[in-house]
Amino acid sequence: MNILNLAAIDLDGTLLGRDHAVSAGNQAAIRRVIDAGAVIVLASGRQFSTIDIFAQKLGLSSDAPIIAYNGAMIRTHGGETWFHQPLPAASSSAVVRYCAANGLHLNLYLNDVLYVRDETHWSRMYQERTGTVAQITGDLTRFSGEQPTKLLLIDTCEKTDSLQAHFQAEFGDTLTITKTEDEYLEFMAPNVSKGRALAETAKRLGLSADQCAAFGDSYNDISMLEWAGLGVAMENARPELKAVADLIAPPADADGVGAILVELFPVHPEHQ
Repeated sequence: MNILNLAAIDLDGTLLGRDHAVSAGNQAAIRRVIDAGAVIVLASGRQFSTIDIFAQKLGLSSDAPIIAYNGAMIRTHGGETWFHQPLPAASSSAVVRYCAANGLHLNLYLNDVLYVRDETHWSRMYQERTGTVAQITGDLTRFSGEQPTKLLLIDTCEKTDSLQAHFQAEFGDTLTITKTEDEYLEFMAPNVSKGRALAETAKRLGLSADQCAAFGDSYNDISMLEWAGLGVAMENARPELKAVADLIAPPADADGVGAILVELFPVHPEHQ
Protein backbone atom coordinates (compact mmCIF):
# COMPACT_ATOMS: atom_id res chain seq x y z
CA MET A 1 0.00 0.00 0.00
CA ASN A 2 1.20 3.52 -0.83
CA ILE A 3 2.15 5.88 1.98
CA LEU A 4 -0.95 7.80 3.00
CA ASN A 5 -0.74 11.57 3.36
CA LEU A 6 -4.37 12.60 3.83
CA ALA A 7 -7.44 11.39 5.71
CA ALA A 8 -10.87 12.77 4.79
CA ILE A 9 -13.28 12.16 7.66
CA ASP A 10 -17.05 12.52 7.79
CA LEU A 11 -18.53 13.91 11.02
CA ASP A 12 -21.94 12.53 12.04
CA GLY A 13 -21.90 8.79 12.57
CA THR A 14 -18.17 8.65 11.77
CA LEU A 15 -15.95 10.94 13.80
CA LEU A 16 -18.85 11.90 16.07
CA GLY A 17 -20.70 9.34 18.15
CA ARG A 18 -24.31 9.50 19.24
CA ASP A 19 -23.40 12.35 21.61
CA HIS A 20 -22.39 14.44 18.53
CA ALA A 21 -18.99 15.15 20.10
CA VAL A 22 -15.37 14.23 19.34
CA SER A 23 -14.15 11.70 21.87
CA ALA A 24 -10.82 12.09 23.64
CA GLY A 25 -9.55 8.97 21.86
CA ASN A 26 -10.40 10.24 18.39
CA GLN A 27 -8.97 13.67 19.19
CA ALA A 28 -5.68 12.17 20.37
CA ALA A 29 -5.42 10.01 17.23
CA ILE A 30 -6.04 13.00 14.96
CA ARG A 31 -3.46 15.06 16.82
CA ARG A 32 -0.96 12.23 16.35
CA VAL A 33 -1.66 12.05 12.61
CA ILE A 34 -1.24 15.81 12.22
CA ASP A 35 2.00 15.76 14.20
CA ALA A 36 3.23 13.03 11.86
CA GLY A 37 2.78 15.42 8.94
CA ALA A 38 -0.47 14.15 7.39
CA VAL A 39 -3.45 16.29 6.39
CA ILE A 40 -6.85 15.90 8.08
CA VAL A 41 -9.84 17.00 5.99
CA LEU A 42 -13.23 17.19 7.70
CA ALA A 43 -15.88 16.30 5.10
CA SER A 44 -19.54 16.69 6.01
CA GLY A 45 -22.97 17.56 4.72
CA ARG A 46 -23.12 20.26 7.38
CA GLN A 47 -22.62 23.94 6.64
CA PHE A 48 -19.09 25.29 6.89
CA SER A 49 -19.48 27.22 10.15
CA THR A 50 -20.66 24.17 12.12
CA ILE A 51 -17.82 22.00 10.74
CA ASP A 52 -15.29 24.74 11.44
CA ILE A 53 -16.12 24.52 15.16
CA PHE A 54 -14.70 20.98 15.16
CA ALA A 55 -11.67 22.09 13.14
CA GLN A 56 -10.94 24.57 15.90
CA LYS A 57 -11.43 21.98 18.65
CA LEU A 58 -9.08 19.59 16.85
CA GLY A 59 -6.42 22.25 16.42
CA LEU A 60 -6.34 22.11 12.63
CA SER A 61 -4.10 24.66 10.94
CA SER A 62 -5.57 27.71 9.21
CA ASP A 63 -4.79 26.20 5.78
CA ALA A 64 -6.53 22.89 6.56
CA PRO A 65 -9.24 22.32 3.92
CA ILE A 66 -12.82 21.57 4.97
CA ILE A 67 -15.35 19.94 2.65
CA ALA A 68 -18.81 21.28 3.50
CA TYR A 69 -22.35 20.87 2.18
CA ASN A 70 -21.62 17.35 0.82
CA GLY A 71 -18.92 18.80 -1.43
CA ALA A 72 -20.63 21.98 -2.64
CA MET A 73 -17.99 24.01 -0.82
CA ILE A 74 -14.30 23.63 -0.01
CA ARG A 75 -13.02 26.28 2.37
CA THR A 76 -9.99 26.34 4.63
CA HIS A 77 -10.20 26.61 8.40
CA GLY A 78 -8.78 30.09 7.91
CA GLY A 79 -11.67 31.06 5.63
CA GLU A 80 -10.17 30.87 2.12
CA THR A 81 -12.74 29.46 -0.32
CA TRP A 82 -11.24 26.98 -2.80
CA PHE A 83 -14.51 25.86 -4.41
CA HIS A 84 -18.20 26.76 -4.19
CA GLN A 85 -20.98 25.44 -6.40
CA PRO A 86 -24.47 26.67 -5.35
CA LEU A 87 -27.76 25.31 -6.66
CA PRO A 88 -29.21 26.64 -9.92
CA ALA A 89 -31.74 29.35 -9.05
CA ALA A 90 -34.61 27.91 -11.10
CA SER A 91 -34.43 24.38 -9.68
CA SER A 92 -33.85 25.65 -6.14
CA SER A 93 -36.87 27.95 -6.33
CA ALA A 94 -39.03 25.10 -7.64
CA VAL A 95 -38.10 22.87 -4.68
CA VAL A 96 -38.77 25.73 -2.25
CA ARG A 97 -42.20 26.36 -3.80
CA TYR A 98 -43.10 22.65 -3.66
CA CYS A 99 -42.17 22.39 0.02
CA ALA A 100 -44.09 25.58 0.85
CA ALA A 101 -47.20 24.37 -0.99
CA ASN A 102 -47.10 20.97 0.72
CA GLY A 103 -46.25 22.10 4.25
CA LEU A 104 -42.85 20.39 4.27
CA HIS A 105 -39.99 21.46 6.52
CA LEU A 106 -37.05 22.82 4.52
CA ASN A 107 -33.64 24.14 5.58
CA LEU A 108 -32.22 26.72 3.16
CA TYR A 109 -28.50 27.53 3.36
CA LEU A 110 -27.43 30.84 1.83
CA ASN A 111 -24.12 32.60 2.52
CA ASP A 112 -23.45 29.99 5.24
CA VAL A 113 -26.60 31.00 7.15
CA LEU A 114 -29.43 28.53 7.79
CA TYR A 115 -32.97 29.82 7.15
CA VAL A 116 -36.26 28.07 7.99
CA ARG A 117 -39.88 29.13 7.56
CA ASP A 118 -40.75 28.56 11.22
CA GLU A 119 -39.80 26.50 14.24
CA THR A 120 -41.00 22.91 13.97
CA HIS A 121 -40.33 19.51 15.48
CA TRP A 122 -37.87 18.97 12.63
CA SER A 123 -36.01 22.24 13.13
CA ARG A 124 -35.64 21.48 16.85
CA MET A 125 -34.35 17.98 16.09
CA TYR A 126 -31.81 19.39 13.64
CA GLN A 127 -30.61 21.95 16.17
CA GLU A 128 -30.23 19.26 18.85
CA ARG A 129 -28.14 17.14 16.48
CA THR A 130 -25.92 19.86 15.03
CA GLY A 131 -26.08 22.82 17.39
CA THR A 132 -27.05 25.03 14.44
CA VAL A 133 -29.41 27.89 15.28
CA ALA A 134 -31.66 28.67 12.33
CA GLN A 135 -32.88 32.10 11.30
CA ILE A 136 -36.70 32.00 11.27
CA THR A 137 -37.69 34.01 8.24
CA GLY A 138 -41.25 33.07 7.30
CA ASP A 139 -42.03 32.12 3.71
CA LEU A 140 -38.84 30.81 2.10
CA THR A 141 -40.13 31.72 -1.35
CA ARG A 142 -38.77 35.20 -0.54
CA PHE A 143 -35.43 33.72 -1.62
CA SER A 144 -36.72 32.99 -5.12
CA GLY A 145 -34.00 33.78 -7.63
CA GLU A 146 -31.21 33.24 -5.10
CA GLN A 147 -28.68 30.42 -5.37
CA PRO A 148 -28.43 28.67 -1.98
CA THR A 149 -25.53 26.33 -1.36
CA LYS A 150 -27.84 23.54 -0.20
CA LEU A 151 -31.44 22.68 0.60
CA LEU A 152 -32.37 20.07 3.20
CA LEU A 153 -35.85 18.61 3.54
CA ILE A 154 -36.51 16.92 6.90
CA ASP A 155 -39.36 14.46 7.50
CA THR A 156 -39.97 10.82 8.36
CA CYS A 157 -37.90 8.11 6.68
CA GLU A 158 -40.91 6.94 4.70
CA LYS A 159 -41.74 10.45 3.54
CA THR A 160 -38.19 11.30 2.48
CA ASP A 161 -37.93 7.97 0.62
CA SER A 162 -41.06 8.71 -1.40
CA LEU A 163 -40.07 12.33 -1.97
CA GLN A 164 -36.63 11.31 -3.16
CA ALA A 165 -38.22 9.35 -6.00
CA HIS A 166 -40.49 12.30 -6.83
CA PHE A 167 -37.70 14.88 -6.88
CA GLN A 168 -35.31 12.58 -8.71
CA ALA A 169 -37.81 12.21 -11.53
CA GLU A 170 -38.44 15.96 -11.61
CA PHE A 171 -34.93 17.35 -11.11
CA GLY A 172 -32.54 14.44 -11.61
CA ASP A 173 -30.63 16.24 -14.37
CA THR A 174 -30.41 19.62 -12.67
CA LEU A 175 -29.81 18.72 -9.01
CA THR A 176 -27.84 16.23 -6.93
CA ILE A 177 -30.30 14.59 -4.52
CA THR A 178 -29.22 12.27 -1.73
CA LYS A 179 -30.26 10.97 1.67
CA THR A 180 -27.76 11.37 4.51
CA GLU A 181 -29.89 10.41 7.50
CA ASP A 182 -33.22 8.58 7.56
CA GLU A 183 -34.98 11.94 7.92
CA TYR A 184 -32.74 14.04 5.64
CA LEU A 185 -33.22 14.57 1.91
CA GLU A 186 -30.53 16.91 0.58
CA PHE A 187 -30.33 18.95 -2.61
CA MET A 188 -27.10 20.28 -4.13
CA ALA A 189 -25.95 21.49 -7.54
CA PRO A 190 -25.49 18.86 -10.28
CA ASN A 191 -22.31 16.78 -10.03
CA VAL A 192 -21.65 17.92 -6.46
CA SER A 193 -20.31 15.13 -4.25
CA LYS A 194 -17.81 14.54 -1.50
CA GLY A 195 -15.80 12.42 -3.91
CA ARG A 196 -15.46 15.24 -6.44
CA ALA A 197 -14.55 17.68 -3.65
CA LEU A 198 -11.95 15.29 -2.26
CA ALA A 199 -10.42 14.90 -5.72
CA GLU A 200 -10.24 18.69 -6.08
CA THR A 201 -8.71 19.04 -2.61
CA ALA A 202 -6.08 16.38 -3.28
CA LYS A 203 -5.21 17.93 -6.64
CA ARG A 204 -4.70 21.30 -4.99
CA LEU A 205 -2.39 19.69 -2.41
CA GLY A 206 -0.46 17.74 -5.06
CA LEU A 207 -1.69 14.35 -3.84
CA SER A 208 -2.99 11.32 -5.75
CA ALA A 209 -5.97 9.18 -4.79
CA ASP A 210 -3.59 6.45 -3.61
CA GLN A 211 -2.24 8.84 -0.99
CA CYS A 212 -5.71 9.50 0.46
CA ALA A 213 -7.95 7.61 2.87
CA ALA A 214 -11.64 8.42 3.40
CA PHE A 215 -13.89 7.56 6.35
CA GLY A 216 -17.70 7.57 6.29
CA ASP A 217 -20.97 5.95 7.28
CA SER A 218 -23.76 6.99 4.88
CA TYR A 219 -24.88 7.32 1.27
CA ASN A 220 -23.25 10.72 0.73
CA ASP A 221 -19.87 9.17 1.60
CA ILE A 222 -19.96 6.56 -1.18
CA SER A 223 -18.31 8.75 -3.81
CA MET A 224 -15.56 9.74 -1.36
CA LEU A 225 -14.72 6.15 -0.42
CA GLU A 226 -14.79 5.10 -4.07
CA TRP A 227 -12.38 7.86 -5.09
CA ALA A 228 -9.87 7.50 -2.27
CA GLY A 229 -7.12 4.92 -2.48
CA LEU A 230 -8.38 3.50 0.82
CA GLY A 231 -12.04 3.66 1.79
CA VAL A 232 -13.02 3.03 5.41
CA ALA A 233 -16.63 2.41 6.45
CA MET A 234 -17.71 2.43 10.06
CA GLU A 235 -19.23 -0.70 11.57
CA ASN A 236 -22.43 1.34 12.00
CA ALA A 237 -22.39 2.38 8.32
CA ARG A 238 -25.10 1.78 5.73
CA PRO A 239 -24.72 -1.57 3.93
CA GLU A 240 -24.31 0.29 0.62
CA LEU A 241 -21.21 2.03 1.97
CA LYS A 242 -19.72 -1.11 3.46
CA ALA A 243 -20.05 -2.70 0.03
CA VAL A 244 -17.57 -0.23 -1.50
CA ALA A 245 -15.19 0.00 1.48
CA ASP A 246 -11.71 -1.50 1.72
CA LEU A 247 -11.80 -1.61 5.52
CA ILE A 248 -14.48 -1.70 8.21
CA ALA A 249 -13.68 0.37 11.31
CA PRO A 250 -15.12 -0.17 14.78
CA PRO A 251 -18.31 1.81 15.47
CA ALA A 252 -18.27 5.57 15.85
CA ASP A 253 -19.17 5.21 19.53
CA ALA A 254 -16.09 3.02 20.04
CA ASP A 255 -13.52 5.51 18.67
CA GLY A 256 -13.43 3.64 15.37
CA VAL A 257 -11.83 6.48 13.43
CA GLY A 258 -9.01 6.82 15.95
CA ALA A 259 -8.33 3.08 15.99
CA ILE A 260 -7.87 2.95 12.22
CA LEU A 261 -5.94 6.22 11.99
CA VAL A 262 -3.30 4.87 14.37
CA GLU A 263 -2.89 1.81 12.14
CA LEU A 264 -2.83 3.71 8.83
CA PHE A 265 -0.62 6.61 9.87
CA PRO A 266 2.15 5.18 12.07
CA VAL A 267 4.33 7.75 13.74
CA HIS A 268 7.89 7.63 12.43
CA PRO A 269 10.76 7.93 14.90
CA GLU A 270 11.61 11.48 13.79
CA HIS A 271 8.09 12.59 14.81
CA GLN A 272 8.16 10.99 18.24
